[in-house]
Amino acid sequence: MLDAPTLAPFGWYPDPAGSGLLRWWDGSSWTERLERPRPEVQPAFGYSSRLAS
Repeated sequence: MLDAPTLAPFGWYPDPAGSGLLRWWDGSSWTERLERPRPEVQPAFGYSSRLAS
């Protein structure tokens, strides 16, 4: 039996669409929220934006 895939936790990740912005991952899907990279908004560490689309 295969284990269910583990989804990345919610947070800002590099936009998988390649916009150069950060996109909010709500823990289960990508949202429409985008942010410019800035010191107080750090991308989530250790997860790829390619985990889910």
